Amino acid sequence: MKTLYRLALLLAFGLTVIGCKKAAYLTDDGLHKAEVNLSTYDYLAAHPAGMFDTLLLVIDHFKLKDEINKAKTFWAPSDYSVNRYFKQKADSVKFVDENAQYSFDQFLSEIPIDSVRAYIYNDAPYDLATASTAYTAIKNASNISGFVYHRQKQPKPLWSSGPVYNLYYVKIRGEADQISPDGIVTVKEDDMADMRVYCQTTGIKTASGTTLNILANTHTFVGDFTPRILTGPKIVEAGSTLTFNYDLSIKYDAAGYTGTTVNVLLPRLARFYGVESGAIPALVGKDITYYAVQPDGTLNANSTANAPGHWFDASGKTCSWGKDARIVSELATATMTFNILQYPGQTTVGSTYTVRQSLVYKSKTKGDLNAVFVFNIKIK
Repeated sequence: MKTLYRLALLLAFGLTVIGCKKAAYLTDDGLHKAEVNLSTYDYLAAHPAGMFDTLLLVIDHFKLKDEINKAKTFWAPSDYSVNRYFKQKADSVKFVDENAQYSFDQFLSEIPIDSVRAYIYNDAPYDLATASTAYTAIKNASNISGFVYHRQKQPKPLWSSGPVYNLYYVKIRGEADQISPDGIVTVKEDDMADMRVYCQTTGIKTASGTTLNILANTHTFVGDFTPRILTGPKIVEAGSTLTFNYDLSIKYDAAGYTGTTVNVLLPRLARFYGVESGAIPALVGKDITYYAVQPDGTLNANSTANAPGHWFDASGKTCSWGKDARIVSELATATMTFNILQYPGQTTVGSTYTVRQSLVYKSKTKGDLNAVFVFNIKIK
């Protein structure tokens, strides 16, 4: 029980323990195996700070208790992670109507069960001891592809004379990031960085046979891994025009203004404009003008949604909020993020809506440089 008590303290105070499953430097009586005499579900339920209570509500809703207990590996999100995704969903509803209500029951009804099963692995135990410095592909219970795990070397700490590694649970986005044996992560300029989630504690062995890895509190449950962007953007540069073409996926919603976000690839855009990445947000509305691109190619600088932003009809033409509206895209200039939402009940499952917007920079040396963003949005 001494080991269980130590593990509970580590979780309660959010200590990382540098991803190690054995923490001899914290003890004076040798190494201990991180084994507990509780099932996986009961161990999570018994946490003294209630750190997994909301996660267990999700597990109970989908009747996944037995699957969790029988899993060879469970990458467990904390309540911080679940609550972060709930807030994102609630904010997307209140973004359009600040008086709108969003219940936890509604939240549960909108989570696909396969997204929850993406944390469950039935084939083998995975932890720091089994991890390589390179990505190792693993297959989860939902059969959602693109998940890997690995250990990453950390800078040498003062308290250790040997190398120290952290464990990461990863969803590849676009091309896989390159990880060197020394822990350096390299992302191609035109690619999205992989979603890499640090494990704050790893290698807990439960009585029901599961290896339990606790994900960092900064992880967003389901939201970090939901395959909303089906592929990375296809980028084409032709003269004074740079086009980013995205394929997106949004789940049909009859009641809420729900959707997804797309972050502008600032390094690529900055190279095209010939400016520093950090300078771009302040230029929007000044030297950079935000437009909707009509189906015939003409530009519309007048916002029809929260400025800067536009509502689009089924044909991809700008319109006002109302019966013709299908998709809205608004730009958060501070973060250079497109917020793309559907009009509740007015999209059609199986349909794809294409909307286009652009950011035109008036360069003093090159004239107008037009960055076009094409969003092909499939409603599932």
